[in-house]
Amino acid sequence: MYTIKTRALGLLLTGLMLLTFSGWAPVPANARVIEVATVDELVAAIGPNTDLALLPGAYDLSAAVTYGKDTGNPHCRWEIVSEDGFELCITGVSGLTFRGAGMDQTTLLAQDRYANVLTFDGCQNVAVSALTAGHDPAPGYCSGGVLRCVNCRGVTVERCGLFGCGTIGVWASNCGNLTVAFSRIYECSDSAVNADSCRNVLVEDCEIDHNGWKNDFSASGLFTSYGGDGFTVSGCRIHDNTADLLLNSSYTRNMRLLSCQVDYNALQNAFGLYGVAATVDGCAFHGNDIDDWYVESYEQASLAARDMQGKTLSEDDLEAMALREIRLPEAEPAPSAPVEVASGGEITVTNVDEFLAAIGPERTILLAGESFCLADAATYGSVGGQYYRWEECFDGPQLVISGVSNLAIRAADPESVTALTAVPRYANVLGFQSCENVAISGLTLGHTEGSSECAGAVLSFEGCSGIAVHGCFLYGCGTLGVDAWYCSGLEIRECEIYDCSIGGVVLGSVYDVTFEGCFIHDVPSPAVSLYGCDEVMWNNADMPGEHYDVTADGELLPVVLG
Repeated sequence: MYTIKTRALGLLLTGLMLLTFSGWAPVPANARVIEVATVDELVAAIGPNTDLALLPGAYDLSAAVTYGKDTGNPHCRWEIVSEDGFELCITGVSGLTFRGAGMDQTTLLAQDRYANVLTFDGCQNVAVSALTAGHDPAPGYCSGGVLRCVNCRGVTVERCGLFGCGTIGVWASNCGNLTVAFSRIYECSDSAVNADSCRNVLVEDCEIDHNGWKNDFSASGLFTSYGGDGFTVSGCRIHDNTADLLLNSSYTRNMRLLSCQVDYNALQNAFGLYGVAATVDGCAFHGNDIDDWYVESYEQASLAARDMQGKTLSEDDLEAMALREIRLPEAEPAPSAPVEVASGGEITVTNVDEFLAAIGPERTILLAGESFCLADAATYGSVGGQYYRWEECFDGPQLVISGVSNLAIRAADPESVTALTAVPRYANVLGFQSCENVAISGLTLGHTEGSSECAGAVLSFEGCSGIAVHGCFLYGCGTLGVDAWYCSGLEIRECEIYDCSIGGVVLGSVYDVTFEGCFIHDVPSPAVSLYGCDEVMWNNADMPGEHYDVTADGELLPVVLG
């Protein structure tokens, strides 16, 4: 059990001030400790099982000798974010700690306003503690956040100051077990903490203040979560912010605001809760300027929050709520690891539960059977795995595979029909995010038979590279056979795409694309749409335009819209 402690406002501030002068942070037992005094030493020392002890001072990342060039360190790189700006991206590292000398003594700075100060991608068990991070203090427009985490597990931010002009204090996508504790997030323009498809996020004993743009602009949501399971804000002091929403949640299970003091905020609405209600209890609201507690829109009105006993909370209930201590059950266990398979080996599955358990890197999954309906999974829409999750859509959950490399999914018997299907019409049948070298072959994929209004594609790819779809049948009622954005190295060969409601293929910001021997029919015009794509080939011929139809014999017909 862990306890969320209620705090008088002065006690919380006092605690934060005392912790400012402490440089202590938990360090992995096998970590090498490296003291760094310059940004160049910092960049050079980043690596696994490493405790970086940052001596007092300001570390301007743009002053690094390697800024915008090869870092010489395989664990980090400078990633371009603007015409002449870069952000430091740390990839695939486990057991790394950034440990400052104190919130008021060690500062990490980014000059480019489009850059995140630090980005962690595909990392595990990393910590940032006892320092302050943000963009150059001079005010101005920005689009970069402070700490960005993508496909990470086990991230801890403790006793830190995270400030603007960063848009978001902590911005996480597809992460698990993220904790922000005893920290202050202030003067960010858009959000304090934003989580997209994350699991077990805890913001505890923090001060959240003065966030939101100046000059009559406001933050979109102080705490925002899209999908995922478990986002708790507890024991925090939230004051003097300007925001459209205090809590903004879309289909997030187990979202909670507990034992928080919420004072003197200017809010258009306190809560925008969609798909799944949030729990609000033990909080005190004082001196806030709130237009309406809940979003009331003819398009999509907010659900009402509930207390710990499940009672629906009216505006009067919220205004009368008093600060009190809340106890929560133990955190849910981490997602299960996939079934072990020798690197590069094969595993044969005969039902959808075995298929889900087998999802992981460096393997080939052979589907032996005629039908694999995702809705038949024992964990359908609830518990995911280390490399997959369920995302809620309007009419049910969709499967998203993320962070895997060198995964092949194919029919065990290429001579028979092997169908992988989804029931919800608003769900993609199979989605991939941040994956490398994934091959899908010999399968029939689509929504369950029957036509109706739909919004989900059959195959969806986002931020992937090295994707091959060979010899597949992709059918509606999906909107598109293939919907891909921000990808590279996409091959679609010998595939039939049909009966989709919007078109056959839509690609956005995808380069190095090969279509060969594909048959797209019974879809609206245009059959293929390209937005900001480069190096796209159809049967060895360039595709220089944006919109095309496909004839019965596989020839392209350019289409001019409007």
